[in-house]
Amino acid sequence: MSEKIVLHGFGFNDRSGKVRWLAHELGLEVEERRLELGAHRREPYLSVNPYGAVPAVEWRGEALIESTAICTLLGEQHPAAGLVVMPGEVARGEYLQWMAVCSDSLESKLVEYYLAGAGILPAGNRDLHHATLERKLAVFVSRLPSSGYLVAQRFTLADLTAAYSLRLAISSGLVERGAVEGYLRPLMDRPAARSARFFASIEGG
Repeated sequence: MSEKIVLHGFGFNDRSGKVRWLAHELGLEVEERRLELGAHRREPYLSVNPYGAVPAVEWRGEALIESTAICTLLGEQHPAAGLVVMPGEVARGEYLQWMAVCSDSLESKLVEYYLAGAGILPAGNRDLHHATLERKLAVFVSRLPSSGYLVAQRFTLADLTAAYSLRLAISSGLVERGAVEGYLRPLMDRPAARSARFFASIEGG
């Protein structure tokens, strides 16, 4: 029987999608604990994540928070899968840079931009982030390979994290999917991504 994680999230489009996809790559069973909007700001969820953000994971008797940290820990605990470029590997520095660009420079602003467009956050968030996102995404897209993966000649968490930012950017109209299709299509075709429904929002299904 495979190992199980309990995944708390809103659905398929929030940051829980990163953890869900990774779990499918690693062959982990996922027990979904879906939250209604607002339930993340009150008990019992605050006992899992006191910051009131999603996702959170219960695994091996402890609660894990922050999607990038969760994915990194799970990936490091399954080194044979090769999803984390580990210390000592030649591509480690490049891997960490891609992870930081996606998680730190792009993701939080893209989430706010997307949620403002959906009417969940104030519309002013789009104006606040638009110019910065346009500039950074232009650089980001120009540095993506036309085929293959970002680092170490294999699929890693850097690709998964980049895919989340690209999905948000495409959904928000900031990036044309055709401009990144060569890089994105192999990720979309991965069986684990399909099982996790990671790209459903930009595939129309």
